[in-house]
Amino acid sequence: MRISPIVTYRGVNKTDALESLIAEKIEKLELAYDQISSCRIAIEKVNARPGSGSFYRVRIDITVPENREVVVDKHPEQGKQYPPLEAVIRDVFDLAFRQLRELSDQQHNHMTTHIPGNREIVLDDLPAGEVPAPPADTTAG
Repeated sequence: MRISPIVTYRGVNKTDALESLIAEKIEKLELAYDQISSCRIAIEKVNARPGSGSFYRVRIDITVPENREVVVDKHPEQGKQYPPLEAVIRDVFDLAFRQLRELSDQQHNHMTTHIPGNREIVLDDLPAGEVPAPPADTTAG
């Protein structure tokens, strides 16, 4: 990552266990997309006594090249009974991982060129400076 992640805690005590979990999850995000420019994480306690849902809200704001932004926000949901903070953090990082993987796949597929005929050349796999030859004309005869 180009810039160290910024983690903000609001109404939540910062612990070594939380820091370790977040660091582990950030490393996993970098496996999905290695060009992360910045990452901001906000962890906050939003409800002291929710009727249902979570006490916590976790938001991740990730910036990648070309000023693209991936934002994932997990907040109290109806129907789930009091998931622990660690579970909410895992869920939001898993969502971010999937979004970054999709973005990476979209960008990689953009670099694939199909040349008419029965062959496909991935431009990333060509030796530096080599230009693919056009397919032979099989219609002349």
